[in-house]
Amino acid sequence: MSEVPILDAKTSLNKMTSLIVDISGLNSDYIPKLRMQPESILEKLEKYEDEKNNLMKTIESNNEEINIFKNEISQSQRDIVKYEEDNAELTKKRQELLQKIQEKQNELNETHKTIKLKQEELISRDQRLKELDDRLFTLQKDIEKFEEKLKALETELENTFMKKERFVQSYENRVAAMKILINKKYISSSLFQFIKALQFGSTLDLKNILVAIDMREDQAKKIIVK
Repeated sequence: MSEVPILDAKTSLNKMTSLIVDISGLNSDYIPKLRMQPESILEKLEKYEDEKNNLMKTIESNNEEINIFKNEISQSQRDIVKYEEDNAELTKKRQELLQKIQEKQNELNETHKTIKLKQEELISRDQRLKELDDRLFTLQKDIEKFEEKLKALETELENTFMKKERFVQSYENRVAAMKILINKKYISSSLFQFIKALQFGSTLDLKNILVAIDMREDQAKKIIVK
């Protein structure tokens, strides 16, 4: 209710009260309560006005509080919008991080697979290396045995060569001596043939040799004994 109509009502009541007072002065003996009612109405009206003022103050205070609440609600709504935007941004970043984590997890799994393959290759290579080491050890032993055999064969060949060399030297010396004896006519041609037949490598039978050179067996035996 606005304040202007209340003032108009108050003015009207004052006028009515003044009129009633005038009337009551004329007829106070007949209407004793008529004078009291306007005063009571004015008191109630003043009381109502006081209550109205208090109520207006309360309403004004409440309006201020309502405005404060509205401002707070508006601020809260703005905060909510900002929080929703931040939450959307955080959700987006979270999704991106989850995707990156998944990518890194996939890379880690691939790395684990690669490491496992490399470990298996390393184990296989170690096993192969061990086999090669064992084979090399066996080959070294075989080489040592071969070198020992080769050394023994070399020694044997050297000894055989020395024997052959001594034999050749002895044979050459004997041939030279025989030539000297033949030239000096110390031995006959038949005796030379007999001695030659007795040299190393001859495969003729002794009796056949004696027949071939026309020599008696007893004479040949004497030569052999000498």
